Amino acid sequence: MRFIDTIEHGSNEESLPAEALSINSVYIENVIDGYRTLTVSGRETHSMDYDEKRIGDHTYMQNYYQDSRIIEVEYQLLADSPEELMQKYNVLNGLLNFKEAKLIFADESDKYYIGSKAESEAPPKGRLNVTSTFTIYCPDPHKYAVDEKEFQASINSEGVLESIINNEGTAEVPIDYTIKNNHDNGFLGVVTEDAVLQMGRISEVDEVPYQQSENLINTNDFSDWTRDTSTHPENSAKKTNGKLQMKPYSGQNILQLVDRGGTVGVNGGMISKEIPPDSEGIAGAKNFWCYFNAWFETGAVKQVSTMSINFLDENNELIFCYMIEKNNLNSNRAHVMLRGGGSQQHKYFDEYFEPSMAAYGKNMFDWQRGHADVVKMGSTLGGYYYGTRYSVDVPDLADKVCTKIQLYIGGYDTLPMVTGSAFRSLVFQKHNVDKLDDVPNRYPQDSTVEIDGHEGKIYTDGILRPDDEIRGSIYPLAKPGKTKVQFYYSDFADPKPDITAKIREGWL
Repeated sequence: MRFIDTIEHGSNEESLPAEALSINSVYIENVIDGYRTLTVSGRETHSMDYDEKRIGDHTYMQNYYQDSRIIEVEYQLLADSPEELMQKYNVLNGLLNFKEAKLIFADESDKYYIGSKAESEAPPKGRLNVTSTFTIYCPDPHKYAVDEKEFQASINSEGVLESIINNEGTAEVPIDYTIKNNHDNGFLGVVTEDAVLQMGRISEVDEVPYQQSENLINTNDFSDWTRDTSTHPENSAKKTNGKLQMKPYSGQNILQLVDRGGTVGVNGGMISKEIPPDSEGIAGAKNFWCYFNAWFETGAVKQVSTMSINFLDENNELIFCYMIEKNNLNSNRAHVMLRGGGSQQHKYFDEYFEPSMAAYGKNMFDWQRGHADVVKMGSTLGGYYYGTRYSVDVPDLADKVCTKIQLYIGGYDTLPMVTGSAFRSLVFQKHNVDKLDDVPNRYPQDSTVEIDGHEGKIYTDGILRPDDEIRGSIYPLAKPGKTKVQFYYSDFADPKPDITAKIREGWL
């Protein structure tokens, strides 16, 4: 790489050069006065490489593949003094200090590369008008569409749920799917001419004697729950004189603490709800699954809060609870816990995380996510946290029947509470209801299955479900042109699921 002193010292044009570079949505020309992109190389059609193998008099091609891409940007940098030139270069070097950034060129603003800065050099001292280059390394040589394309599935002339995916790019790309189950469903199949992805159980049926799972509570509105000022079952020091209320936040109504009810110690509010009877008129659940969505996200280090969802028996004694707490003023560190009741109350798991609003990807309870669940099957208790289901066997809880759920949110003394301390929704599903007509199905009505074709992962209602994938499955790809994708599901799943396929086109 070299710098060249030029003759004329002019100013940039008002408009961006055709190949101006945007790094994570910021054009360099819009940041540095006197910077201008001159030429860019390495964006042209990318060649394919292959390995050869010779057997006797014949040569065979094997391992056909695409190399990484190197993009070189030549630019001009103008200044009125050597000091100003170095200042501008320092700013430029800061902009170029990127790793795996989204790179967009002005003449192709609907597409991007993913790359990292590979090389650049400081300008010679004392010059006012220089040209130089920097290089960008792209391990993935493809460029991708800024906007994803969606395709809705519909019933074809043969009665099969189908989607025609039109990939106008030049590269095979993964396909993501969102599947909304409008009826209980036990099986999902995704089929193209080249691949088959299967989930659940093909043999699952509906009309036989069975033990059914039933949704007894399914709500995102807790206004009909009862204010509960009884002693907190996990910790009597957590006072319950405060008040919880549904309040709007960022376009959603969520359950928040509106009155702590005290200023010394841990004070908060609690609400409760009796478990409704199942379809056979039997109240309470010995075996159950409970999904909930919670928001727990700090806006400052010194914010502290505690939240819990408590499961009680007919004597109002704790079976177990799922807790989210931050009580440390000196670090942005919170933890989630599963605590059990019974004769030996203790923590069954305790995991720490960073709840900061700036720590995207580290906090399962941020505004965009918040999915969690707990399960009780006889003596086995389980709780989900960040892709892992923790479980423990507690024999003296085997026959405990849950009859009530409590939600608690509290603060410490008069200290600021965690900005996001709220519950947003809850589903309580009772297992093993004795029935004659139906069976518990893997995908309940109103559940949402998401298939991440890029990562090869399956989620149900935001929770990772790797065991759903049937062995031997292959995730389909969308080839350039049109790809027919057909979807299959349990015969009893009527009405059919609503399915959206999504791709991000790519080019070489």
